Amino acid sequence: MTRPTPRLLLALTFATAIASCGGSSGQLEPRFVAVHNALSAMGLAQSGPISEGSLPEGGVVTIPVELQSGDCYTFLVLASSGIQDVDVRVIGEGDDEIARDVTHDRQAAARACPERSGQYQVRVTAVEGGGSYLVSSWSGAPRGGSGGGMMASGPGGPGTCAEPIGVEFGVPMNGDTTGAPQLTQGPCASGNSPERVYRIDVEQRSQISAVLQSSFDGSLYLLRTCGQISTMLDCNDDAGDTSHSQIDSTLEEGTYYLVVDGYGDGSAGAYELIVNATPLRPIAAVCGDAAPLGVGQSVQGTTQGAADYFQATCADGARQPDRAFRLDVAQRSRVRVRQTSDHDGALYIRSSCTDPGSEVACNDDFVDQRRSLVTTVLDRGTYFVYADGFGAGQAQVGNFTLTADTAPAAGGGATGDDCQAVAVPPTGPFTLDTMPASDDLRGSCGGQNAADVVYSLNVRARSRLDVMLRESEFAGSMYIQRTCGDVASEVTCQPIQQGIESRLTQVLDPGQYVLVFDGQTPESFGSANAEITLTDLAALERSCRTAPLLRPGRTVNGTTAGQSDDFQATCAGEAHSGDVLYRLRLTSRSVVRVDMSSDYDGALHLRRDCTDPTTELACNDDEADNRHSRIQTTLDPGTYFVVVDGFREGNEGSYSLEVDVSRP
Repeated sequence: MTRPTPRLLLALTFATAIASCGGSSGQLEPRFVAVHNALSAMGLAQSGPISEGSLPEGGVVTIPVELQSGDCYTFLVLASSGIQDVDVRVIGEGDDEIARDVTHDRQAAARACPERSGQYQVRVTAVEGGGSYLVSSWSGAPRGGSGGGMMASGPGGPGTCAEPIGVEFGVPMNGDTTGAPQLTQGPCASGNSPERVYRIDVEQRSQISAVLQSSFDGSLYLLRTCGQISTMLDCNDDAGDTSHSQIDSTLEEGTYYLVVDGYGDGSAGAYELIVNATPLRPIAAVCGDAAPLGVGQSVQGTTQGAADYFQATCADGARQPDRAFRLDVAQRSRVRVRQTSDHDGALYIRSSCTDPGSEVACNDDFVDQRRSLVTTVLDRGTYFVYADGFGAGQAQVGNFTLTADTAPAAGGGATGDDCQAVAVPPTGPFTLDTMPASDDLRGSCGGQNAADVVYSLNVRARSRLDVMLRESEFAGSMYIQRTCGDVASEVTCQPIQQGIESRLTQVLDPGQYVLVFDGQTPESFGSANAEITLTDLAALERSCRTAPLLRPGRTVNGTTAGQSDDFQATCAGEAHSGDVLYRLRLTSRSVVRVDMSSDYDGALHLRRDCTDPTTELACNDDEADNRHSRIQTTLDPGTYFVVVDGFREGNEGSYSLEVDVSRP
């Protein structure tokens, strides 16, 4: 991308300022005459007709132009006083931007030096305000140089797309970006700085390593087509510090372009660049050296310094350095492979190491970008597991840990495996795992032909059951039955989403029940972090009936220290801290505001039904800071319940509460 030099911008600003002294800055004709005289004196020649018109705010006009390679063109836009900011861009084939204005004013300039002759578009936008505009084009180079080296040799000269510098592998190359053009900008190097372009000729599939040491905050990026950022293959700003950048990329046979650039605006200076090429081994040889991945054992490794031998159907192709492992499956089995990494990793399995079409499973992110998970059912045989990284471009490489587990395809023998081996849920959070379980049950919302585990529930008094699943490795369902295995006795059935928090809330009368966690398909199995809570509603209802009344205009002081956790909320990390309950009665439709100040990280929530968390009407954790909370809402006549609570677990202490009620 190019832009006008400071010298051109100064001429434009100075000339329009002179014109403005004799009248309104909105008068275009005097301003154009002044600009014409100033640019003509600089050696530029008007090269095309003048275009005029008017635009509303946000309006865009497109002007077709014919440009020749080897020439440079400056497009100037003058806008009336109704437009506070006008923008101009020059667009080439494929909607690629080759030049644009970088100022925010009622005049704009963009200088384009096209590499190819042909049809282009000049797009003028009224960014702020509306009014009339005038567009003129100029060609030639201004006298007095490029103004600080910002345009230097235009599109030509050594180190540009027109004349890239050839790379000699293994030989240090010294250069300087001072005075170089500003034609491109890599996504890892924000701002506009001059750059130098190098050509890399790859004769066979190779691992290319480029190391930059610069006297400024430099950056490197690799392009398939020179000047087109959309073809970028890799980009790096800092490798250890701002004076070093490094790219490691696997390239097929062909020609590529390596750009030495600066980070931010105006970063330029001397540098040393070393590019090395290592021909890659045949994939068959790499597969032959794949390390074994033992069942039940963790393997640690790194993709740093590796090559990109393999790709995948997920993770945007997984075109990053990778490592291959061999997994031997002794019999038809359920297989689970987990990967944790310090980068955005990817994980996939093939039945044939060299054949991308033999991929049987692929996963990019499980819960977050640092974890990947594959669960599948595999026949007896040898498979290949790949530790890889997301996408292409900016390197996603680093350390990883792989763990593989297997279980018989039909399962059997797990804790809570069937109606004869029902498990009792532990008190507090626990981890369940359906991987070794058989398929015994099904619910109305799923569970056919999938592994399931069963837990017994002994409900002694009318109670509310709350079930929470986090980081579930399987998609499926959780359901309650009065008689284990009897679908007709089902009380409720709720879906389980893989990797996403899933909930079940149900009021149960006294009696015996079973709670079942089931998969969606035969490949849907794995672990989940679970928490099962039974709340005696009779005791809770007594607390609700005797809760103190809040009276508008009166301050209430209290403490949640030592109180039980009877109520949870949708905000404040679910508010699993000690809480205090209040009632609020309204005789007419009102605007209610409840303010709390506390000496701890407090929270407020409001319910319509005291015992039913699904009737929550409002919830607030922090109002300005974590020592204040506020609820403000409009409520119909009736009785409501205000809960003074705390953020997540263990946040308890003293508080002060105030209620204000007014007409809507």
